[in-house]
Amino acid sequence: MAYQVLARKYRPQTFEQMIGQSHVAQTLANALKSGKIAHAYLFSGPRGVGKTTSARLLAKALNCEKGPTPIPCNACESCQRISRGQEMVDVLEIDAASNRGIEEIRELRENVRYAPAHSRYKVYIVDEAHQITHDAFNAFLKTLEEPPAHAIFILATTEHQKIPATILSRCQMFRFKRVSPDEIAAHLAVLLEQEKIAAEPQALARLAKAAGGSVRDSLSLLDQALSFTTGTLTAKQVEMLLGFLPEEFLIGFASALFERQAAGVLQWVKQLMEEGWELQQFAKDFREFLRQSIVDQIAAGKKPGALSIAGRTVPLAHVLHIVKILGSCVEDMRWNDNPQLVLELYALRLTEPFVDVGDLVARLENLERGGDRETGRQGEKAIPNQITPPATLVLSPSRPVSAPSSIAPSPSHPVSTSSSLDAPALWKRFLAEVWKKPSVASHLERARLKSAEGSDWVISFTDPFAMAAVQRAQSFVVETLTILAGQPIRVKFSQDEPDRREGSTTVTVAPEIDRDVVPPVASAFQDPHVQKVLDVFKGKIR
Repeated sequence: MAYQVLARKYRPQTFEQMIGQSHVAQTLANALKSGKIAHAYLFSGPRGVGKTTSARLLAKALNCEKGPTPIPCNACESCQRISRGQEMVDVLEIDAASNRGIEEIRELRENVRYAPAHSRYKVYIVDEAHQITHDAFNAFLKTLEEPPAHAIFILATTEHQKIPATILSRCQMFRFKRVSPDEIAAHLAVLLEQEKIAAEPQALARLAKAAGGSVRDSLSLLDQALSFTTGTLTAKQVEMLLGFLPEEFLIGFASALFERQAAGVLQWVKQLMEEGWELQQFAKDFREFLRQSIVDQIAAGKKPGALSIAGRTVPLAHVLHIVKILGSCVEDMRWNDNPQLVLELYALRLTEPFVDVGDLVARLENLERGGDRETGRQGEKAIPNQITPPATLVLSPSRPVSAPSSIAPSPSHPVSTSSSLDAPALWKRFLAEVWKKPSVASHLERARLKSAEGSDWVISFTDPFAMAAVQRAQSFVVETLTILAGQPIRVKFSQDEPDRREGSTTVTVAPEIDRDVVPPVASAFQDPHVQKVLDVFKGKIR
C-alpha cells in the first residue's frame, strides 16, 4: 500500500478526537443527541484547524446506520466511504474555488430536490465558500433558507467576513480557533508514540510553534522532519530543517543594540549574510524574540520598567520602540533590492540614544507644578510658573509705544466689583494661568473683565470670533478661575462694540530677543522659569 501522510492517516474519525475545538465538537454532539439538526452550518477559521474534518464527521454522524448519532460506528458502508474520502451520491464535497459561478449553483439547486439514493440525508460540503460570486450567492439564498427536509448544507471558509450577511443569517455559524502550541505538541507526542518514533520534547515544541496554530501544518512539518532523521528527532535537526535562527544570534544582536555598539550590530548583520540567513526573516524573528520576552516577563509579574533581555535591564518603552522600528524595517526590506543595506541602516538607527517621551512629559509636568528637579546645575530649583503672555497694546501714530507689565483691565473700562476678592489681581493671575491652553489664551488677549459682582463675573469681547472660541472652552475658564479664587466662580460672556477711535488699532506684540522691545517684555526672557525651560530643552530664543 502506498505511503499515507500523517495528516491523512491520523485524521479524526470521531468528535472526541478533535484537537482544540471542544466547543464545536460538544455543540454538534449535543445537537445530534437531541435531534436539533439545522439545515445549514457555516464553519469558519484559519487553515488546518478541522473545518472540513468536522463537516465530514457531521455527515458521517447523520448518515450512519446507527444514527443520527454523535458517535458514528465507522463500520457501516456510509461511515467507511466518508472516512476514506470516496465519492458518494449523497455526500457531495464541492470546491467553491472552481465551482463559484451562477451556473454551478443553479445545477446544485436542481439536484437538491431529489431524495437521497442510499442515505438518510443529502449533505453538501462547500469548501472555501467565500469564493462563490455575489450573483451565485443571491441565486443560492432561497435554497439555503428553505431546502428540502433531506438536504443539509455545510459551508467552510477561512474568510467569513466575505460571506454576505444574507447567507450568514441563514446558517448556524461555528468559529474554529487556532490550536495552542502546547496542545499541538501533546498531539504530536501521541502520534509518534503510535509510530514508535522517539523525539525530544523541545523538537516537538519547535514544530508546534512553527505550525502557527494549524494541526495539519504541524503534521506536514513532522512528516518532513521524520524524513530528515533516521533516529531520535532532535531540536537541532528541526531547527536546521526549518531554518530556525540560532538563539545566540538573537541574544548577541540584542546585546549590541542595548550597548549601542554600532560596529557590533554591523558585524552581526555581516555574519548573517555570510552564513546565508534570510535577513527579512531575521528581522521578523528578532521582533518575535522581543515580543515573547515582554509577554513572558510581564506574565511572570515583572515590572515593565525593568525587563531583562540579553542579560540587561531595559525599560518597556525602549523595547517597544525597537519593535516599532523593526516593523518599518521589515516593510522596507520587502520592496528594496538591497535588504542588507536596509537592515544595517535601521540597526544603526537603533543604536542611537533612546529618549523616553513619557519621562520627558513627567519632567515637564513637574516643571509646570514648580516642583524640585535636578537640571544639571548644582543646587538649582525649578521656579513656580509665572510666565507672562504677550501683551496687547494700543498703538497710536501720535504717541510712542508703551506696554503694561501684564494684561490687565483697561483704565478706560474700570471693573465693577463688590466682593472681598481682589478681582483685578485675580484676573491678572488668570490670564497668566490660561497659557497652559494657548488656543484659549490667544483669544482671551482681546477680552477684558467687565464686572465682578461676588462670584458672578462678566468677560466682554469686541471680537465675536474670539468670544465664540472662548465659549467653547467655558468649562476650562470656569475651572481655572475657581481654582485660583478658592471658591466657585460663575462666568458670563458679553459682546461690546469695538474701539473705533481714528488712528488706533489693537495688535498683539510678539517680542523678539534681537530687536528693541519695551523693557517689561524683554525682561520676561530673563525670568528664571524661562531659563529653566531653555535648559531642559537645550534650546535658545530666536
